[in-house]
Amino acid sequence: MKLIKDPTKLKSVINSSTFTKEEVDEISTLLLQELKRHGGIGLSANQLGINKRACVINVKEPLVLINPRVVEASKDTVAYVEQCLSLDKTMKKPVKTVRHKSFTIECDNLGTVLFSADIEAGKQWETSDEFFSDEGLLECVCAQHEIDHLNGILITDSSRRYTTTVTREKKYGRNERVMVKLSDGSTEFMKYKKAESLLNSGAEIL
Repeated sequence: MKLIKDPTKLKSVINSSTFTKEEVDEISTLLLQELKRHGGIGLSANQLGINKRACVINVKEPLVLINPRVVEASKDTVAYVEQCLSLDKTMKKPVKTVRHKSFTIECDNLGTVLFSADIEAGKQWETSDEFFSDEGLLECVCAQHEIDHLNGILITDSSRRYTTTVTREKKYGRNERVMVKLSDGSTEFMKYKKAESLLNSGAEIL
């Protein structure tokens, strides 16, 4: 099946509907097959032109979510970098987004599912490699991305884009670790005193 690539056709909210067991099996098989065919780690039914509230994510293991609804989301958020199979520009140039560090959903086939980062509560990632290697966080972001699709929300929408508008300047200790976007677009964790020396060369503290 072809993926919908027109953003205007992905702006409708897909409401919950009743699925028979056969329909759950059928759409689960289809979503898993199409995800494998198109590549990526997540896919929603409406990206295939199917107006059913269902999606699949495949990070730690394949999970098909039928009629997912968010019941709780953490106040803690992270700046992440995402791509979307339906938005070709983002496959070439990923978009910076803001995502919840953990959130809980309920769905008809799996019941209550908690998605959260693997890192222990209260701890921080020491390096950008550690941050982007956190499979729990990636799965959490992916699930938010796909449920957003079912709610008619794209990563390019202003409600999801990470912005760097400073409303109040944060004071950092010289040895405090910060995430920095370098001039080549990559991100790296480093001490503030090192980051400060790179600001004039186009680096940006996230």
